[in-house]
Amino acid sequence: MRNINMTILLFLPVMLVYGCKKMIMVESPKNQLTTDKVFADSVSASAVLLNTYASFENKFEPNYSTYIGLYTDDISYTGSEINNSEYYNSRLTSANPTNQNTWSFLYSAIYQCNDVLSQLQANSSLSKSLVRQLTGEARFLRAFAYFYLVNLYGDVPLLVQTDILVTAKAKREAEAIVYDAMIKDLNEAKVELSSSYISIGKVRANKLTASALLARIYLYQKNWILAEKEADEVIDSKLYTPLEAPESVFKAGSKETILQLWNQNGYITNSGSIVAPSSTSIPQYTISQNLYNIFELGDLRKSSWIGIKSIVTGGVGKNYYYNLKYKNKTASISNPEYLVVMRVAEQFLIRAEARAMLGNTKGAVDDLNVIRQRSGLSLLPTSLSIQECLEAVVKERRVELFTENGHRFFDLKRSGQLNAVMGSYKSTWQSGTSSLLPIPKNEITYNHNLIQNAGY
Repeated sequence: MRNINMTILLFLPVMLVYGCKKMIMVESPKNQLTTDKVFADSVSASAVLLNTYASFENKFEPNYSTYIGLYTDDISYTGSEINNSEYYNSRLTSANPTNQNTWSFLYSAIYQCNDVLSQLQANSSLSKSLVRQLTGEARFLRAFAYFYLVNLYGDVPLLVQTDILVTAKAKREAEAIVYDAMIKDLNEAKVELSSSYISIGKVRANKLTASALLARIYLYQKNWILAEKEADEVIDSKLYTPLEAPESVFKAGSKETILQLWNQNGYITNSGSIVAPSSTSIPQYTISQNLYNIFELGDLRKSSWIGIKSIVTGGVGKNYYYNLKYKNKTASISNPEYLVVMRVAEQFLIRAEARAMLGNTKGAVDDLNVIRQRSGLSLLPTSLSIQECLEAVVKERRVELFTENGHRFFDLKRSGQLNAVMGSYKSTWQSGTSSLLPIPKNEITYNHNLIQNAGY
């Protein structure tokens, strides 16, 4: 990994052009390598794409997962910072800086992918095998970014080029059209990507990574047959099973990881360092009592993934629970952790839900029991009805995927339960507004063709 990190550092001046706050304003720097030079050899071409992976860990995932956890009923907030409080109250303003950063980063990543794809098509000096691999990775990352955009904001601009005259005036496209583009990208990526991982660890997409994201997308679209098919490909590969014990799931070498993001600053995730409480203070981001109470007695995930901090105030003690999925507060070479964004446990849950919807309750229960067994819980009976299976899926997704990648928010939305659940949990929840985040104010200001979401 050190070699990869050095490669990125060497080409960082080139990649800073992609880091502009406004994606639509990106231009070639006058005193740095031009993109045709960057794509002239395999090392530099790979470095540009590797920077996109690194940016997801450094600029998107840590804040995103924590703040979307605050937005729902996964995480409570004990602080008073206005930006955080807006998420905790599920009442964002269109000027919220974290929301602006989320939108800006995702479109910056899409810009990078579009430029990579354009340059690869125009360049003949690279080997065909490298072009195929980088093309597949760029398609995957573009689909990955769009998945979060449509689920956070609804209809969004669909950009597949880098021409600022086009992107600066882009209108919002219907979610269905954006989903179709994601599916097209991922199916093409499956053809282009290697079946194995091409680097140490699981930090770059392979063919099964594309299948895993397709399985998730098909589940959201209620295409049960294809969701089961794609999840089958991932699970039946045996590359990610058997499941790890809970305490090992988020370590760098976890077998069940499908895609993880490494950090240039050491073997510690930004997520772990953000939510970890200090030795004396009350944790700012606490696991909600609502979530804590749903775990069954003896669930190893509860004891391994939730930390407890006791604070005595005025002679009275109180327990605060916090996310302990990532345990490193500082860099640890002996016990490295990388940020996990896709893992096979989700694929078992996807397949269980799809099987239940298709009437295969035995198959659904079998998948649920794989997860329950590794969690130290009793197995579910195969006699469950379809409805009981689906209820079990909802519960297992809640306790398995909490605070990860916005799953709770998206699950409530796609099941039609968001307003009912969150409305009863938060008095500040707005049924007509809070199901989507606001389009950032700056985006509306710069692009008058963008229409704001209702209520903002």
